[in-house]
Amino acid sequence: MTTRPNLFDYATKELSQDAMICWLLEWATKENQASDPELSRVGVTFVNALLAKHGPHLKIEVNEVKVRPQHHRIDVLAEINDTHVLLIEDKTDSTDHSGQLERYYELVFKKYPHANIYPIYFKTGNYQHSEKCRIEKEREHDGAQYRYKVFDRCDFLGVLPEKAPAANAILTDFRDYLQRLEDATNSYCEWTKGTAKGWEAWQGFFKRLEKKFEHAGWGYVPNPTGGFLGFWWGWTAHAYLQLQVQPSCVKQRDLCFKVGAGEADEAEQGKLKADYHRRIMYAGHDRVQRPKVMRRGKTMTVATWASDWLAFGPNGKFDFDQTVSNLKEAEDVLKQACP
Repeated sequence: MTTRPNLFDYATKELSQDAMICWLLEWATKENQASDPELSRVGVTFVNALLAKHGPHLKIEVNEVKVRPQHHRIDVLAEINDTHVLLIEDKTDSTDHSGQLERYYELVFKKYPHANIYPIYFKTGNYQHSEKCRIEKEREHDGAQYRYKVFDRCDFLGVLPEKAPAANAILTDFRDYLQRLEDATNSYCEWTKGTAKGWEAWQGFFKRLEKKFEHAGWGYVPNPTGGFLGFWWGWTAHAYLQLQVQPSCVKQRDLCFKVGAGEADEAEQGKLKADYHRRIMYAGHDRVQRPKVMRRGKTMTVATWASDWLAFGPNGKFDFDQTVSNLKEAEDVLKQACP
């Protein structure tokens, strides 16, 4: 069967997503209802879904929407009924940087001193829980508190109807594109012993896994050999645990005991490496092994888990709970070695 071409397989940049947001917001304007009432209703639902992130009481009757893309580098600025202002910072896979969220709010506050401002962090890519907490933290401007609210892929899919109004090709393509990302992210649930791969699948697994461990994080880790997708947790004074996976390969996945040496010189790095290797090998017995290569550096692998930590049941299907148990066993080894 031939796969239907999708515009957003090619329009993958954040500017394309900006355009989609602007386009749908403008359809919420009352004067557009006559030309396509169904699409206009989706636009109104979208506006209210964005406002509802700041409180369910914010549902309003939308009369007019003035959309300003890239206004002072703000991705999307939308005036609703001249009383509400949506400040939207749009992201696919990147994150905020250089204090841009505070800077954009200050600009909008100066432009609309008497309006109600609702900052939104619009993100369709996968993200860490820590990113959400950081984005939604309370901020202060001019003696008043404000918060950005995350509006993510699942929130947007909840707005977009499964069957696009009047068979609208743009809306259909965008919904299908987001749904494919969501399905790919959740596909780790269907892993079997020979199919544990896929960038989004590993991200989905890590997103679920981070809820099981305190102070966990995950993301892409660059290195001279091309980098890997990592998950790290179990921090002690110097040591921590890290999963290292190559998302395109079924077999390349390691559970590493890592040591961070900070700014220590080579001699001190060597001492830390030897000390923590000895401790972890003693605490782990036959459950851990010496890594193929042990180099000195700011970050050093001093041991690896001897068996496969990714668990599969008798039926060959991925077993998430047993996988968590395996990783907690490694965490216990780390705690014994580095109390």
